[in-house]
Amino acid sequence: MRAYTFGIYPRPLRLIAATRRDPEGSRELARRESTRILALQDRAGLPLLSDPLLEWDDMLRWFAAEWDGVEVNGIIRYFEHNAFYRVPVVKGKIRSSGEVLRRHLVVRERGRSILEIPEPVTFALMSKDLHYGSIEPLALDIARALNDEICPLEKELEPALIVVKGPALVHGNGPGMAEVVARAAEDLLRSCRAPGVLHMYFKSPIEAYRAIKGIRSAYSGVGLDATWDPIEKLSEELKGYRMEKLSLGLVNSQNTKVEHIGDVMSSAEMLGKAAGGPEVLVTVSSDLEFIPYSFAVKKLRILGRVAGGA
Repeated sequence: MRAYTFGIYPRPLRLIAATRRDPEGSRELARRESTRILALQDRAGLPLLSDPLLEWDDMLRWFAAEWDGVEVNGIIRYFEHNAFYRVPVVKGKIRSSGEVLRRHLVVRERGRSILEIPEPVTFALMSKDLHYGSIEPLALDIARALNDEICPLEKELEPALIVVKGPALVHGNGPGMAEVVARAAEDLLRSCRAPGVLHMYFKSPIEAYRAIKGIRSAYSGVGLDATWDPIEKLSEELKGYRMEKLSLGLVNSQNTKVEHIGDVMSSAEMLGKAAGGPEVLVTVSSDLEFIPYSFAVKKLRILGRVAGGA
């Protein structure tokens, strides 16, 4: 059973101290710490390696700062968390040079790396639009710009997985935008060889999953935050699952309780069986940045043991 983490990691204490002293100068230390965490993932036995994203203040940060047509202005609370993100303000047609991920990712393990990108509708919903006038054209141009980012890296890294992060899809009007999500996925994953998995988290994903599952899309699977609903309820929802992969966020990123290996593995097996036997991957429920670094390490080691069959 393959396992991985995704999202932003908590910063080690030395990086926090360095960032307070010199925010710009701490970037090189962030890259070194990211390399160290990648080595830790490898030693823990994770078959898939994810960039800790220590250079990223939030998942939109460098796209918003470096793409044409967008600038960063103001901060808004990050969903229900005691954290904030810098708001992308869209002032013109969005275009990418295709260099943001190459500049700001550290992970480079050919064949084992995960590429992580924001889901286009999520990106659009988290932005302030002063140009397009509605979500769909904005989301489609975001999808094309993200495709320009991932295609060059696909050739270099041959990633094992493309993790598409869609937390906004479980909030507010997100579940009602399933058709736009599917259309954006076509542009997002065009020409990509690696399978794309759409992750939905920070709340129960059931309503959003119900909306998406009946619509044909380019995604090879979904990633569900499995910490919000009883396993029995999720099992019922997954009957008739038609995708190739199913990623389950069974390791809770929102608290410091350390899961029992047996519980994680039995839940994964139960949900995979209910879904009809897709490839089951086990992961965290969301970014690990909301818990202390020492507990994030414990969580990734749990996943390593799951991948090793405990």
